Amino acid sequence: FLCCGFPFGANAKTREQDRRTLANAIVFSQIREMLGFLDFSACVVSCGTCREALGAMGIGEIFSCPIEDVSGFVLRHGLTATLDGEILYHRPCHDSLEDRGLTLLRDQLGTNAVAVPHCCSEAGTLSLSRPDITAQMLAKKADAFRSILGASPHGTERVLTNCPSCLQGLGRQPGVRPQHLAVALGEKI
Repeated sequence: FLCCGFPFGANAKTREQDRRTLANAIVFSQIREMLGFLDFSACVVSCGTCREALGAMGIGEIFSCPIEDVSGFVLRHGLTATLDGEILYHRPCHDSLEDRGLTLLRDQLGTNAVAVPHCCSEAGTLSLSRPDITAQMLAKKADAFRSILGASPHGTERVLTNCPSCLQGLGRQPGVRPQHLAVALGEKI
């Protein structure tokens, strides 16, 4: 439950980001030292931004393991599930699945996944600092949903993503119900 520090850097608060990065590196090093008898197969995350920040922090080197998306990790390690029907998928700008989300949904979860293009407009903390820009991004994403769903969406169309921040941005869209991929897998099993 540590903040990765990325939002500080994105908002030009580099001193706070440096402090957070140092504090995290110390905590993770202490965890590694306490659990030195264990071999770690991965450090799992549910957020691509955190994945990037932890990578830059050297967490993979501290634990001698890759930093992976939690959904990709459990599917790679034998979780089997099927998500029924056609599902909309939003690829985050900071993608913890490294642009493999659609392939994962189609090949490993047996669904007809349809990509919805464009940024969700949340963009981490950008929506707070530049609402003028994100309002335009929100409208562009709404147009993409309308082109896929038609003029009058029913409000029950589920759209999966693998980013907590995107859940907020997608939640401002009419006619869709955003859900994190890890939650969808959890509900299915």
